[in-house]
Amino acid sequence: MSRNLQIKQELLGEQRKENDRLLASLMPEPVARRYREGEQTIAQEHQDVTVIFADIVGLDEISAKLSGRELVGVVDELVREIDSAAETLGVEPIRTLHNGYLASCGLNVPRLDSVQRTVEFAVEVQGIIARFNGRTGYHLGLRAGINTGNVVSGLVGRSSLVYDMWGAAVNLAHQTRSSTTQTGIYVTSKVYEVMRDIRHFTPAGTVTVGGVEQQIWQLSERTGP
Repeated sequence: MSRNLQIKQELLGEQRKENDRLLASLMPEPVARRYREGEQTIAQEHQDVTVIFADIVGLDEISAKLSGRELVGVVDELVREIDSAAETLGVEPIRTLHNGYLASCGLNVPRLDSVQRTVEFAVEVQGIIARFNGRTGYHLGLRAGINTGNVVSGLVGRSSLVYDMWGAAVNLAHQTRSSTTQTGIYVTSKVYEVMRDIRHFTPAGTVTVGGVEQQIWQLSERTGP
């Protein structure tokens, strides 16, 4: 083998590794594998998935006081810590949003305790933000909506790939998060029924879905061990 050919093969190998790392940052490995194999339409139905929409409240206010570099540094620090908490608790990040974060549990790795893991994740994110405030003097908060049910996941786009989730369970989690302007962790009745003996909740109003009102609950204090 000539030296030039060996160098080309090494460069190709490094490029493949870099592509694999990029795909791994955009989507779960099973989805990335199907994409590498040339599958055109990648979609999958999932049952018993818990979904969380989480907003970091207050970022817009502090953005007026920070340079672009400083603001990105704040967001990056928070997202890194949230990603770490997600990994520890078996929660799967889906994508970052404007001032927020979409994640799930039980999507690609089925988990019988996906509801509890997701609620604990939300509590940990509250703690991350509180500790960040203590270090920096900022006054950020968390507003999260959690629901559980069946979802569809898939890969969309060509030049800009996006891995995302859809379905009634996702929509209701989003509505739960958007049902109030107050910070806190808000859950649907399905989540409440699973967690009512573990955590304490208080009624937090209703959302209307398909013409039907659904009760929303706010997490308050721990009642279990």
